Amino acid sequence: MNSLLSKNKKLLLVLNPVSGLGKGKKILFDTVNRFTLHGYAVTVLPTLPDRRETAKGIAALAVSHDKVVAVGGDGTLNIVVGALLEAGIDVPLGYIPLGSTNDFAASLALPKDVTECIDRIAEYAPKNIDVGRFCGEYFVYIACTGLFTEASYMTSQQLKNTLGPSAYVWNAIAKLKDTKSMKYTVNADGEIIKGDFLFVSVSNTLRAGGVIKIPKKDIRFDDGLFELTLVKTPEKLYGLTSLINDLIKSDLDSDCFIRRKVSSATITLETASGWSLDGENGGMALCAEVEVLKKAIRLIY
Repeated sequence: MNSLLSKNKKLLLVLNPVSGLGKGKKILFDTVNRFTLHGYAVTVLPTLPDRRETAKGIAALAVSHDKVVAVGGDGTLNIVVGALLEAGIDVPLGYIPLGSTNDFAASLALPKDVTECIDRIAEYAPKNIDVGRFCGEYFVYIACTGLFTEASYMTSQQLKNTLGPSAYVWNAIAKLKDTKSMKYTVNADGEIIKGDFLFVSVSNTLRAGGVIKIPKKDIRFDDGLFELTLVKTPEKLYGLTSLINDLIKSDLDSDCFIRRKVSSATITLETASGWSLDGENGGMALCAEVEVLKKAIRLIY
């Protein structure tokens, strides 16, 4: 490990100070110190409540740095990736996950130990990964609407801190019997799928919507394809029971689900519905165009 700063090694640390019960603030000094020992001159940029202002700051600073590191939850990573792509800045990106669930970090098998993450970011070469675009907005690993969408960003922080990812499962299941389905028309790379669904997602992760677990063998982060998952509306009580059991067992091969690998999809609803992008509120949309940008970001993992 190099203890001397190199003029050619500059690192931008984008830190969410409230993520993980304020853990970001607690580890800030040690994180900067560790990167300094690796030879980096570190600039710290705290995230702001206004996502757009944060993105502007990232774009202004990242262009003069050799690496950018997102410190926070998957939502923080979303902001950083969107800012870099919007500004056309091609720089290696690291991720130190501090959120309560960190779905994408788990999919990447990132270390839970912060020091290990720092050393990996400093020493590993970046890999190209795909990124999604939803109606002009970027997302890293999931765009979804329906039942589990609200669960991803409306589950209480206290419950998430206590139960972790399982908080989403139980919060969603508790609302399942009272949730109304919606009619969808989905154009999946030219294949038209119509039906009543409780949930629709386009994802590149092992966990979708905090609830659905996708088999590892089905996911590649750089193949230009995302996973389209449709959860059918169950028929009567028996169908509802089967769906709950399949969710708990993560049995996505059952008749409750439709799955496809897609490079693009157009999803049309009968009425406008709320969407989630990487666990953050993605706004309302009646017709959503989703496309996969192959190998759009260089991520260190």
